[in-house]
Amino acid sequence: MTGQLGVIYMLQFHRPYRHARHYVGWTDDLLHRLDCHAAGHGARLVAVIWHAGIGFTCVRICEGTRRTERAIKSAGGAVRYCPACTPRPRNGHWSAVPGDFIPRPYFNLAQGGDS
Repeated sequence: MTGQLGVIYMLQFHRPYRHARHYVGWTDDLLHRLDCHAAGHGARLVAVIWHAGIGFTCVRICEGTRRTERAIKSAGGAVRYCPACTPRPRNGHWSAVPGDFIPRPYFNLAQGGDS
């Protein structure tokens, strides 16, 4: 399963949740996965921030395998790779951000979030 190509994506939380400001994940269907996150399902951290009333924006994507995703997570310091947080983000295991990529926000308006 580690060799299957999919999409690696980075979510930036609209405000920090404790120490966390980003989440990196892998999927073979990005829009479906983002919709699942926005429904409070999927990765535990994203479900927790969603239930806390915090939204997120998909700020970076690249093609890769689960092994590439693991390498990105193991490198740590997501803020250094986030184009929304850093004027000149590093690439590391990420491929360069496509010039036509438009970040996709998910606002959480429940429970007074993202106000």
